[in-house]
Amino acid sequence: MPAMTDTMAALTSLQQALDNRLVMLQRCKLHPDLQVHLDEPSPGVSRFTYANISKGEVLAIAMFVVAEPVEGVPCFQLGYAVLDSARKAGLGSAIVAKSIEEISHGFKATPLKKFYVEAVVGRGNLPSNKIAAKVLAGRPTEITDVSPASLRCSIFAWSNRPD
Repeated sequence: MPAMTDTMAALTSLQQALDNRLVMLQRCKLHPDLQVHLDEPSPGVSRFTYANISKGEVLAIAMFVVAEPVEGVPCFQLGYAVLDSARKAGLGSAIVAKSIEEISHGFKATPLKKFYVEAVVGRGNLPSNKIAAKVLAGRPTEITDVSPASLRCSIFAWSNRPD
């Protein structure tokens, strides 16, 4: 399973890219309050970024990056973030749930009928763990992440796949 990523940095980067008109987003089909951007952050790696934007400000994002398949079933690594000033309003769980619905709907026209979603969340990040528990359900697997600075931290790996 991939290591934790800094999704708040991704939210900030998306805001900067939008401000500088470097990216274009499309309005989502099922949830028109969300917009989506598909890109390839590195060769052969697809990323879907869903954003809740109000008055030009990115309030929340949910990102899905193609990860290693699980027993032949495609898997997405999920990351999400909410702007500090927009927290405690339910935007985090809403964008995660809505974006999963959107990505599922988008794949209906393809041969992909089933996929897993996994999220790696810091053990002490109670709001993010609450979102993962609500949306992905199940019980997390506790793993140890080693950051580039060689610091070890205990994290939870959430997944919607059956045990």
